Amino acid sequence: MNTMEISINELANTVKAIAPSDRDTGTYALYAGNTLYLANTKTQVARGIQTLPNIQETAQGLGDGRLDGEPHEIVLYFRHPYVCVVERFGINAAMVNIETGLSRELSREDYHCDVSGYSFGFMERGGRILYICQTQWNRLDIFDAESGENLTKREVWIRKTGTDERGNAIYESQNYLDYFHSQLHISPSSNCFISNGWVWSPFDQILVFKTDDFFREFELNNAIADCSSGYNWNRPCAWIDDDCFAVAMDDLAKTGNMDDDEAAEYKYKSLALFRATDATAKNDRGFSFISPFRLFDCEAFVPNEEGEVSGRLYYDASLKYLVAITKNGAFAVSLNGDIIKRMPDIALLTSPQKGFANGYNPHIQWSYNPKRHVFYTWQNNIGIVERGFDAASEDY
Repeated sequence: MNTMEISINELANTVKAIAPSDRDTGTYALYAGNTLYLANTKTQVARGIQTLPNIQETAQGLGDGRLDGEPHEIVLYFRHPYVCVVERFGINAAMVNIETGLSRELSREDYHCDVSGYSFGFMERGGRILYICQTQWNRLDIFDAESGENLTKREVWIRKTGTDERGNAIYESQNYLDYFHSQLHISPSSNCFISNGWVWSPFDQILVFKTDDFFREFELNNAIADCSSGYNWNRPCAWIDDDCFAVAMDDLAKTGNMDDDEAAEYKYKSLALFRATDATAKNDRGFSFISPFRLFDCEAFVPNEEGEVSGRLYYDASLKYLVAITKNGAFAVSLNGDIIKRMPDIALLTSPQKGFANGYNPHIQWSYNPKRHVFYTWQNNIGIVERGFDAASEDY
C-alpha cells in the first residue's frame, strides 16, 4: 500500500480523473501517474493509496484504431471504501479498497471498445456493496465488492444450426443478447439500472433492467426505452427515483429518422420522463418497450446540426431538480423543464471529433455531486475546485 503524502499542488498536470467521496465531505479520489490518491480539500494533502500497473494511460490497438496514441479518458467511481479506476474507452479497470490498499484488476474484451464506454456502477443489496461491470461487449456481471465473487455466473453463447428454406441462417443461443453495453445508471436503491448503449448498425438503444430479474434471466430480461434516434448513445440520462428516469432527447426532424408525414406532425421536445414500471409485456419477437409519460421543452439541451444532444444529467433529490451540464453552461431544471438557475461559466469542453456526440474526451470535465449540491473539477493551476449555484448564478 502506497502511503506517501504530498501537497495536492504537487500533482498539478498529472491528474487525469477526480471523484468525490460518497461519505466524507471534502474528500476526493484522484488518479495521477498510475496511482490512486485520496485528497482532502481542507488540508490540501493527497495520500497515495495504490499504484495500478494495469491501467494504461495511452490507447494502443483498440477497436478500430481511432484512438491510437491518444491519452485514455480515465473515470473514477467512489463508494466508500471502494474506488474503481476505469479506462473509459479501453479494456482495463482496477478496484481498490482505500482502507486496506488491496486492489483487484478487472478487464473486458476489446470489441468496438473505442466507442463503447466501459460499463461500471456500484450497487447495494442486503447490506452488501456490489458492483456491476462489463466483462464482454454484450455481457454484464454483478460482483461482491469485498470478495470479488461473481454473483451472475452463467454460460453465454450463440451458434449457427442451419439455414431455412430461404437460405437465412438459423441460430440457437443461451443468455445471448446482441447489444453493446456502455454507460450504466443505477437507480437510488439499486432496484433497477440502465445501460445506455447501442445495437447494429449502429443505433443507440437504452435498455432498462430490474435487478432482481437480472439475477434470474440476465440480459434477456430488459425493456427498451423509446428514445432511439441514431448514433447518440451515452446520452444525458438520470434516475429521479427508483421508478422514474429522465432522458435528453434528440431532434428526430434533424436526425433523418422519420418520413415526411411523421415530420409534418412532429414537435420536438428535448426532455422525456419514463417509468420502469410502464414496461409493456413482451411482444411476439420478445421485445418489451417503455414509452415516455411526459415530454417537455428544456432550453438546457440544444441539438447540434445532426439533431443530437450531449452533456451530463443528474438529479438532486433533496433540492428536487435536475442538473444539466452542457457546452452552453450548467442549469438547474424543474421536472416541468423550467430553468431555475444557470451558470454559463460551468460548461463542458467540446468533444474531439473522434466518436459520437457523447464520446471520447480525455480532459477532466465539470461534474455535479447531488449529495453536496456542488459542481467539482480539477484545474491544474488551482487543484480541486468546487462551485455551487451561488450568488454568481442567474436566478429565474
